[in-house]
Amino acid sequence: MALAAAERAVLAAEAAQPRGQAAQALEQARGQWQAALAARRKSDKLRFAEAAAANADLAHARARLDAAREEVESRAARNADLRRRLLVNRER
Repeated sequence: MALAAAERAVLAAEAAQPRGQAAQALEQARGQWQAALAARRKSDKLRFAEAAAANADLAHARARLDAAREEVESRAARNADLRRRLLVNRER
């Protein structure tokens, strides 16, 4: 069950196309998930799977945060452009 949850978390994080720190967290999660698959003891499998899920969730959250920041910056630039256009049109 924990292995499946870790796998789902890793796949969800990959779908978010993380970059930077988010990509690093995803790589760590992938490694932990692989370690969970390779572990022989059930306690080790569980520990690695839980760590993988946590890091994958972190990667996903960071990727969503990065995407939201990009959206805010894009909209702010668009608003600034529209303000400049309005000011130019008022002066005419």
